[in-house]
Amino acid sequence: MPPKSRLAKLRADLTKVYGDRVTRRDTMTRPDFISSGSLTLDYALGGGFALKRTHEIVGPEGMGKTTQTILAMVDAQKKFPDRGVAVIDMEQSFDFDWAASLGLDLDEDRFIHVYPDHSEDVSDQITMLLRDGAICLVTVDSVGGMESKAAFEKRAEDSAMGKNSQVISRMVKRVAGLCREQNAAVIFVNQYRADIGNPRGGQKSAGPSALKYNTTTKIKMSRTGEPTKKVSISDAVSKAPAELEVGRQIRARVERNKLAPQGRVADYWFFNKASSKYGPVGIDRADEAITLGIATGAIKRLSTVSYEMPDGTTVKGGRPGVEAAIAERPELVEQVRLKALEAISADIKDDHEVTYDDAPDGVNTTTGEITEAAA
Repeated sequence: MPPKSRLAKLRADLTKVYGDRVTRRDTMTRPDFISSGSLTLDYALGGGFALKRTHEIVGPEGMGKTTQTILAMVDAQKKFPDRGVAVIDMEQSFDFDWAASLGLDLDEDRFIHVYPDHSEDVSDQITMLLRDGAICLVTVDSVGGMESKAAFEKRAEDSAMGKNSQVISRMVKRVAGLCREQNAAVIFVNQYRADIGNPRGGQKSAGPSALKYNTTTKIKMSRTGEPTKKVSISDAVSKAPAELEVGRQIRARVERNKLAPQGRVADYWFFNKASSKYGPVGIDRADEAITLGIATGAIKRLSTVSYEMPDGTTVKGGRPGVEAAIAERPELVEQVRLKALEAISADIKDDHEVTYDDAPDGVNTTTGEITEAAA
């Protein structure tokens, strides 16, 4: 029997046993991305959070991990107006007012929020959310807050070691397949825990090793050495300086990336309170656009005081002049982002386009017999 016919018969047998789960990966396509909300982080990731993939954001408390996922959900709602986004809130601390201030549409037709009781609930809920394709992005907040049902049902002094890791391991493997089938993405928020088994001490991210092997990207968020931005307040109730912290510089390091070169770092300013001095709440995209534009050539430095913008216009007055131009024409920010991503487009790996076989060529799928044409 010719090799081609033998493979066709084998594919027919697999199809009979496992249904249409027998796949072909004949073509390669460029991955589609959801913006992270940060220009520099999009650049570091190669375009943003890739669809059909799972992602992990890890870092200490107060580094903006949840906020980063909210900004990604805002872009997902814009990119897919006929689909929704979801949050599985294991920590039961999702701030709806904060999410709305960042631009998230909380309408029940665009957004789903669930409170799970334990890890098994998370596994079942995320499967239900992704199964029919109505949801394009799911945020699990957080892996470090998950605990198994066995641990809840035991007394405090009893041990349930390993149960939670088993549940999470099965979940992330199942979710990876659902994301590919439904053209969706999942972001797992995580924290660091003491590495108990390491004699040298230290910290490690919570959860099982399955997160490492099944997630496409891992982003570590931390603070930079830049001083925080503060504004004076008039209602101080102590003798300390009457100042309120409104902004800090965040560093997002891409520690793992299976679609683009890993190791890139994104530094950006984030403001948690609007002020006349520093502007509105959120990421300072104008500052990002200038820094990223100059670094990638999207904004060309003509002299010490003049710059050429992405649309070909010349701006004078140094960096303040560029800031003023971006304030007048916000569309320049997106132009910088697109030109910057063009600079690294050749480094982005094409993704497999998975198709399902209805009937292998030259084979009767009912009987498994090879036709004369195939023979």
